[in-house]
Amino acid sequence: ERKEETVSRAPVARPVKTLVLSAPAARDVRTYPGKILASQRVDLAFRVSGPLVELPVRKAQNVAKGDLLARLDPRDFEIQLQNVKSTLANAQAQLAAMRAGARKEEVSALSSQLASSRARMEEAEAQYRRFERLYKEGAIAAAEFDRYKTAYEVSKATVNEASQELQKAKTGARPEDIQAMEATIRGLESSVKAAESALSDTELRAPFDGIVADRYVENFQSIQRDQPILALQDLKDLEVVISVPEQDLTRARSADAVTVQVRFENIPGKTFSATFKEVATQADPQTQTYPVTFRMPYPEELMVLPGMTVEVLLGFQSNATGDWGFVVPTEAVAAGEGTSHFLLVVDEPALTVRRVPVDVLSFRKEDAVVSGDLAPGT
Repeated sequence: ERKEETVSRAPVARPVKTLVLSAPAARDVRTYPGKILASQRVDLAFRVSGPLVELPVRKAQNVAKGDLLARLDPRDFEIQLQNVKSTLANAQAQLAAMRAGARKEEVSALSSQLASSRARMEEAEAQYRRFERLYKEGAIAAAEFDRYKTAYEVSKATVNEASQELQKAKTGARPEDIQAMEATIRGLESSVKAAESALSDTELRAPFDGIVADRYVENFQSIQRDQPILALQDLKDLEVVISVPEQDLTRARSADAVTVQVRFENIPGKTFSATFKEVATQADPQTQTYPVTFRMPYPEELMVLPGMTVEVLLGFQSNATGDWGFVVPTEAVAAGEGTSHFLLVVDEPALTVRRVPVDVLSFRKEDAVVSGDLAPGT
């Protein structure tokens, strides 16, 4: 029979990787995906309707403030303006005549007309008196007498009217008539301004320096009022939008300072500074993150267009040493019971190992940020 020999071997010491904790960094940097937006984007439209006769711009074309972007056929608006101006000029001439009074020759003509009317009235009165006596004597019928009576009444009214016209010519128009004409002129002046504004609105000009982002119509189309013609974006300043979780918003509020750097994929190793603009007060219902917007100048060394993706680096300045814990390799964090975690800490000089519970604050690539009963040099 073969006997197995039991060989006792001494335990072999195996090397273990350790890490000495350094003082926690005073700044915690987080990286978020972001999207570029234009600081201004407007859809431009005409305030009047008409056929489009000029559309000189194209997509992605740079334009300066005041440049012509589109133009409607102005002929109908020019005719309308001329008609209103003509009506206004006529009313102004009438007002001037009312204020100046009638000319001498007009007064003379009205005096002659009044004298003629009085002569006809005197003749009609004589006929009326004669036929009145005949009627009382029964020599004529009532119908014939009424005819001469009516002629006399008409002649008196004519004299009265001619007298009033002569008096008006001598004294000028009544104050209330002048006021009414002045009100008419004010209304016509407003109509002229409205017609001038409508004619000016047949031209669509750039409200700011920018780039034509889109064009919604083609030349020679019939355009309706407020119909979008093109989209204009202001790229002098850019906006960067990221989605930030609630815990980072809280940290940002308690930080002394936040630095913002934007990194483009096609320029590795270089970042551009940005400044905070605004944060939404309502979280996205699906991601439970808050949109935060930053503003940055347009980088001259590369072409940036709205919709491009970037990386945004947020650096939070801590208020107190150790607020953000220690950075350790992810594999150094062991899972405990439930959702707890711990680190294996080496006590010197005995070189014994003990568990230290920690809270995992965040993960950054291959590292984890933890806090607990730890100190620099452990």
